[in-house]
Amino acid sequence: MKNKLTGAYLLILGCGIILIYLFLSGGARNTGILWFFAFPAVVISFLGYRIGYFLSILLFLMVVLIFIFKSSFPDTINYDIHFMIRFIGVYLLIFSTSYFFDFERHIYTAWQEKSIEVTKQENKRKDDFLSSLSHQIRTPLNNLTMVSNLIDRNKLDAEHQDLIDTIIASTNNLINVVNNIVKVSKVEIDQEYSNKISFDLYSTIDNTLKLFRNQYKDDITLDLIVSDLVQFNLIGDPIRLKQIFLNLIENIVKVSGFPLNIGIDVVVIRKSDQLVQLSFSVKCPVLHIVKFDENNYFVKNPNHSVEGEENFLDLGIAHKIVKLFNGELRFEPHEKYSQFKFHLDFIPDTKKENETPNNESDYKAPILFSSDKKINVSDANVLLVEDNAINQKIVILSLRGFVKNIDVAFNGKEALDKFGKSRYDLILMDIQMPIMNGIIATKKIRELEAATNTHVPIIAITANALSGDKEACLSAGMNDYISKPFQIEMLLNKMKNLLE
Repeated sequence: MKNKLTGAYLLILGCGIILIYLFLSGGARNTGILWFFAFPAVVISFLGYRIGYFLSILLFLMVVLIFIFKSSFPDTINYDIHFMIRFIGVYLLIFSTSYFFDFERHIYTAWQEKSIEVTKQENKRKDDFLSSLSHQIRTPLNNLTMVSNLIDRNKLDAEHQDLIDTIIASTNNLINVVNNIVKVSKVEIDQEYSNKISFDLYSTIDNTLKLFRNQYKDDITLDLIVSDLVQFNLIGDPIRLKQIFLNLIENIVKVSGFPLNIGIDVVVIRKSDQLVQLSFSVKCPVLHIVKFDENNYFVKNPNHSVEGEENFLDLGIAHKIVKLFNGELRFEPHEKYSQFKFHLDFIPDTKKENETPNNESDYKAPILFSSDKKINVSDANVLLVEDNAINQKIVILSLRGFVKNIDVAFNGKEALDKFGKSRYDLILMDIQMPIMNGIIATKKIRELEAATNTHVPIIAITANALSGDKEACLSAGMNDYISKPFQIEMLLNKMKNLLE
C-alpha cells in the first residue's frame, strides 16, 4: 500500500511539472488548457480531498504567480487578461466541483462504515440476547420435561395422568417455539481471535471424522486421503479447521440418506519453507442445488425423502472461517458426485520431524477412550459438572437406576481438581458456569491427558443451542453434545456409545 501511494505521489508530481512547463512554453492555449482543468479532478480522485485540495491550489497559485510576473519569463508567456479570467473561472469551478463530490463521498463512506459497525454491534447484542434467552428458557424446560418423566404414573388416577400429559405436551410446544427463535440467529466468528499452534494435520482431521464414525456406526463411511506431498506437522488453527469439517459433514448428513459415503482429499497447492497452501475437498453423493447464496444452499436430493427444512444447508460457519483466512468455499457439482472445496494457508513446523504414514492404518492417532476395555454404563464412574443445584438433582434422579456412581462438581475449576484426584470413565459437562466454563475446563482436561496418553469421554449437557454452539463444544475436545431439553434415553444412548 505504501509503495502504491509513493508511486501516485511521483506521478502527480511529474504531471504538475509538465503542466508548469506547458504554461511557461505557451502551450496552455487551445486544447492544451484541458490538461490543467483535468488536474484537480484527477488529483482529488487519486489522493483524496485533503491532499488533492492542497496540490490543486498549489498549481493554481503557481500559474497565477507566473502570469503576474510574466515579464520575468520568456516572451512565450503572452496570455492576455481575458484568457486568465476564463482560465481562473473554469479551473476554480472544476476544482470546487471535484472537491465537493469527493468530500461528500468521504462523508458517505464514513457514514456507511459507521452504519455497518452499528449493525454488527446490534447483531452481536441480538445474538447475545438470544443466547441468554435460550439458555434461561431451556434450563427450566429441561427440568419440567425430566421431572414429568420421573413421575410414577402407576400411582396416579386418570385425571392426574391427563394433567401430566398436558404439561408434557405444553412443554414440547414451548420447546418448538424456542427452537424456532434460536434458528434465526447465525454464528458470529470472532475475526480477531485465531489460536495458531503446532498441530498434526492428519490427527486433527481424522479425530474429527471419528466423531461421526462413533455416532453413525455402519451407516456412514468417511475416507481420508492425504497426498504424500503434504507435511503433517504444521502451525495453524486446528480448532477452526475442525469447525469447518464439522459444519460441512453435519450438513451433508442432514440432506443425504444412509448408507452414506463421504471422501476427504487433501493436496498441496504450493509449498515453500515459509508457507504451505493446502486444498481440501469434501466429496459426497450428488446434491441437486436449487438455489444458493454465499452461506446457504437449498438442496433437492432424490435420496432424501424428508422435505422442508431438511433440504436447507447452513454453511455459514464454514464460509466465515474460510473467508477469515482469506480463502473461498466453493460448491462443485459433478455427474456422479458433488464436492465442497476450499484452501487454507499454514506455516511448516520445522521443529518437529516430518513423519508421513504410508496409509491410514500406519498412523497412530491419539487414544479416544480411557482404555481398550469396554465398561457398562451402570458400572461407570461419572463426573457431573453443573453449577445449578436443581439441575444436579434432576440429572442424578433421572440417571438413578442406570448409573451407580455419580460425582458432582459445581464449576470447571472444581471439575479439574476432582479430575486430578479421581479416575472417571465419563464426564457430563455444562457450558455456562462461574469461575471456569465448560469449554475452558475441557481444553485443560485434554491438555492434562496429552501427557498421559489417556482420554475420558466428555458429553456437553447445555442449554446453548444456537448455530455454532455444537461445533464449539466438539472443537474444544468434547466427544458429544446434547442440548436441553432432552430425553434421558437420548443421554443414556450417547453414554453407551462412548463407553460400551
